[in-house]
Amino acid sequence: MDRSRRVPTDAAGPERTLGTALGEWQNAAVRLDTVDPVTTELVRLRCARHHDCRT
Repeated sequence: MDRSRRVPTDAAGPERTLGTALGEWQNAAVRLDTVDPVTTELVRLRCARHHDCRT
């Protein structure tokens, strides 16, 4: 299986567009204030597992 990149890292285009869209989405998610406590806790636990936190 070939694991090389299909688009060179120095090419402008999809990566920049995707990065911009992802950044905007993350900023909007951070501003949310109507997320219920259960969802908030599930996200916190998922992030802690991903970052290998022991909290």
